[in-house]
Amino acid sequence: MPSRAPRLKRKPLGSTLAVTAIALAAGGAHAAERRDLPLSAGWQFHQGDVTPGKGGGPDAIGFNDRDWTTVSLPHTWNHMGGTAERGPDYDATRGAGWYRLRFTPPADYAGRKVWLQFDGASINTEVWLNGVKLGVHKGAFGRFRFDATAALKQGKANVLAVRTDNSSPAVAGSPTAEVIPMSGDFFLFGGLYRQVSLVATDPVHIDVLDWGGPGVYAHTAALDGAASIEVNSRIKNDGAKAQPVVVKTTIVDATGATVASDSHPLTVAPGALEEPAQTLSVPNPHLWDGKADPYLYRVVTRVETADGQLLDQVTQPLGIRTFRFDPDQGFFLNGKHVALHGVSRHQDRPGKGWAISPADQAQDMDIMLDLGINTLRLAHYQHDQAIYDLADRDGVVVWAEIPLVNRTAPETPDGDKGITTPAFAASADSQLHELIKQNYNHPSVVTWSIGNEVNLMAAVGHGVSNARPLLTQLNKAAYELDHTRPTTMADCCEPWPDAPKPGVDVVAEITDLLGYNRYQGWYYDKPEDLGPVLDRLHTLHPRLPLSVSEYGGGGGLTQHTDEVQTGVVYPKGHFHPEELESRLHEIWWAQLKARPYLWGTFVWNMFDFASDSRREGDMVDTNDKGLVSYDRTVKKDVFFFYKADWSDQPVLHLNGRRYVDRAYPVTDIQAYSNAASVRLSLNGRDLGTAPCPDHICRWPAVRLDAGDNVLAATAEVKGQPVSDSITWRFGGKADEIRIRAGASAGLTSAAGARYGSDAFVTGGEPHDRNPGPETGKPDKVIAGATGTPDPKLYETYREGAFSYRVPVPAGRYQVTLRFAEPALAAGARVFDVAANDQVVVKHLDVAAEAGGALKALERTVTVEVKGKDGLLLDFRPITGPAVVSAIDVVAAR
Repeated sequence: MPSRAPRLKRKPLGSTLAVTAIALAAGGAHAAERRDLPLSAGWQFHQGDVTPGKGGGPDAIGFNDRDWTTVSLPHTWNHMGGTAERGPDYDATRGAGWYRLRFTPPADYAGRKVWLQFDGASINTEVWLNGVKLGVHKGAFGRFRFDATAALKQGKANVLAVRTDNSSPAVAGSPTAEVIPMSGDFFLFGGLYRQVSLVATDPVHIDVLDWGGPGVYAHTAALDGAASIEVNSRIKNDGAKAQPVVVKTTIVDATGATVASDSHPLTVAPGALEEPAQTLSVPNPHLWDGKADPYLYRVVTRVETADGQLLDQVTQPLGIRTFRFDPDQGFFLNGKHVALHGVSRHQDRPGKGWAISPADQAQDMDIMLDLGINTLRLAHYQHDQAIYDLADRDGVVVWAEIPLVNRTAPETPDGDKGITTPAFAASADSQLHELIKQNYNHPSVVTWSIGNEVNLMAAVGHGVSNARPLLTQLNKAAYELDHTRPTTMADCCEPWPDAPKPGVDVVAEITDLLGYNRYQGWYYDKPEDLGPVLDRLHTLHPRLPLSVSEYGGGGGLTQHTDEVQTGVVYPKGHFHPEELESRLHEIWWAQLKARPYLWGTFVWNMFDFASDSRREGDMVDTNDKGLVSYDRTVKKDVFFFYKADWSDQPVLHLNGRRYVDRAYPVTDIQAYSNAASVRLSLNGRDLGTAPCPDHICRWPAVRLDAGDNVLAATAEVKGQPVSDSITWRFGGKADEIRIRAGASAGLTSAAGARYGSDAFVTGGEPHDRNPGPETGKPDKVIAGATGTPDPKLYETYREGAFSYRVPVPAGRYQVTLRFAEPALAAGARVFDVAANDQVVVKHLDVAAEAGGALKALERTVTVEVKGKDGLLLDFRPITGPAVVSAIDVVAAR
């Protein structure tokens, strides 16, 4: 596979890594530095379009914007996600947003070329300076620049007007109708959500209009003792006369010492663009070696006059490395195998949306490094330069991606037929150009992704997909832009050869690599099916290096279950217990880790993120599959599962700390640790030492005390002591257990009785008649059971042949069994119930005895429990499956 590309030096980050780097001092020469003036404060903002007045619209110099809102950049008007209900600041409006700024350029901008630079504006952007329209940019994610020289008033007040528009492409007549992405499981925040700046250069300069790129592109052409570095620059003369120049390129190491240099004289004709190529040799190079040693050089390209005066300068990072992908052995960096394990990331935060700060970017990377990632998928679009710079600095391998999501055609009748319009294709191509040009020099980036789940809409019945022609075109363009990196994409929906799906095309083997987004056990199948599915795909594509580009499940911080995988959880439902997210990842990761042919695995997602199509778990407008909460304040239990496996730091974390008020007097206790074993105590009582295979430590069937239960865990990792403690409360009684059969969530009855979720059960199948909401639709109204004050208790049930081992101490108990026939007629379901092998309910026909379906029925019996094994309740089918909705086991007092 292809290998290479360059990057930077290990510093605290910041603007030193920016494309328009400030010039270094030149020995003895007067430096005409490239200037970069941030335009952050003092903007006037108006949401929506404005009817022009006598003096014109908001693009006019004299327009009155005094009633507008004053804002600073970065800015968005959209706010959503991370809350249980939509608050007063909720704003999902998609459409126009106007910005106006008055500024006076610095005096030393006179006589120079001046450019307006936008680091990110969503989605379409129109720009006017002093009433002169400078241009239009389409696309929400890439940097773009406009030539402002002719329109700028030197030494005077200038008026900059910007109209952004994040209208939905599905709206008739939308200006974004052919601008990717068409849709996605993430919200497209509007506005000037990244910085705007005023850049000044000499008329002879390094090109600033190359798709927002730096104009200097370096890569490692050969590495054999010395590193051969090819540097290609674009030198533009916007002056009126020819200019002899010298292009001086140096490579500087981490100490600032020059290790290689080259000078290239040339004459640039007026209006011309020259593209000198230089080859520099770095002896005994210090390699960029991922997290082990992310060493960074800098490439400094200067354009000087013949007598040594500086005209322009750009500094870019350089990381010298080789890499390759093997279809059977995975990823190799500098000849050494590296098992890539990491996460995907979206860029939004609550209250800020996409308008995040450099400090936010740095915090995100710090959290990911604390987890122990060594790879990062930047989904599903180009992210801010800060995160690529951080990845360079910290040695994190990056998957970079364009926002070609869900479909490869507009949301029109023709688009539903798979017809890609020229404008749609041009949008994908231009955003690919921006992604590659702007990020070419980052050594962290090892692959360009040309799409994500591009046939998803077809797979769920919305039209047909004809993605291969556009993907083939984009793949070719990516290689022409950068032959040093392989291409990839993320697939959701590849049909099996023996089970084709009408309208769904196979997109594998267009790109050099392929990632599979697979959700076995969450949206479909069982979690244990993930490994066999991947093996089959590997067999289908034996020469194609594969990764798992997404896998994950939801986890609500306020939602908990007593026993994982016994009750029903709907992926689009209102209940996503945190414990289930943890268990799913335990099952998935064991399978992924055992498959060395995977070149990388990426958890979906690092952080919860905004999605206005979501009404599930314990939040609205939020995808809750993150390992960390949307506001970055809470690391879910599953975070520590991966940290124990991926990180070199000592880890000991007791799970379930947010499930404080416990429903049952007996429960399993679990911790994640990279210790060999962990000792646990409860209220000072030693519970013994548990081994931690696969970093999972378990103490089964621990009996809690009444009131507070202080759990304290201790261990040693590589000679370093570690500990953790949490406190639970149990407010019930040891001889009272109430079970809500088939349910993943407990409830409290109208009479105040506490039911835990389905637990202590073997066999049968759980069911829930209330699956929760469907995307974009109101909650379904289901018929409740009659004859009871607690109809919700009867919405769930377990059926089949099954048994409950209820952990109560010896004594006499009243056992109340609660039934409601879900659907069958009288005579279709008959069964016995035995208590400790004695039949206590015989030949029960719920429908017959209750008088029909969905009518509550109770049976209460008295049983004697002897010994320490508790109460065994067997549900024994005679005709059809047995069924129960709830079980009350209460001491007979």
